[in-house]
Amino acid sequence: MTRHDGFSVYKTYLAVKLHFTSASYDYNKYEGKINAKLDTFTSRNDRYFFHKLSTQYKEDEILDFFVANFAKDDKKWVKSLLENDGKGNYLEYRKYKESVSYHFRSDCSLLNDRIRTDMVGFNDVLRCNNGQHPTMLRLLLQKKINIQTAIIIDSILSYSKNWSKNINEKIVWPKIAFKMAKLRGFINYNETECKLIMKEIFT
Repeated sequence: MTRHDGFSVYKTYLAVKLHFTSASYDYNKYEGKINAKLDTFTSRNDRYFFHKLSTQYKEDEILDFFVANFAKDDKKWVKSLLENDGKGNYLEYRKYKESVSYHFRSDCSLLNDRIRTDMVGFNDVLRCNNGQHPTMLRLLLQKKINIQTAIIIDSILSYSKNWSKNINEKIVWPKIAFKMAKLRGFINYNETECKLIMKEIFT
């Protein structure tokens, strides 16, 4: 059994941070393995914060804690995770994770409300017109739907490749696309159930 202490939390922190900032490193592929030395850790001025996190979060919670926070902002420092909205991001992430079908259904219903309001079809909210952001991307940026929902729909319909090809701006969407690709491996969901939810709501 892996020892849960400041050093183990530090290694998870480094691995998750690298996952969300590097195109080549995949946390799940490498099972979180990373080259981290105890000597380097003990010489860090911020090691206290890792020890504190090890007492606040269990071993099976700390991965979700870092994933939740780096998915929000990949430039976070460990001290800011304790001082600012680190816990809030974690609780929000866990809430979706523990009730995927409920939150997926809720987001799909909101998306369907927009479809009815705009009097368009489902494909229209995914369509990129004249290089502009599609409706669903705008809702995602406005935080009206969860990024996990966008990832699940993309896993089913593969719309993101089309967006990358047709969206004109090359700053906002590429960052979101990278974040979606990196977060995808941490989302567990029942594809059949999600497909049925989509069929029920959108047809």
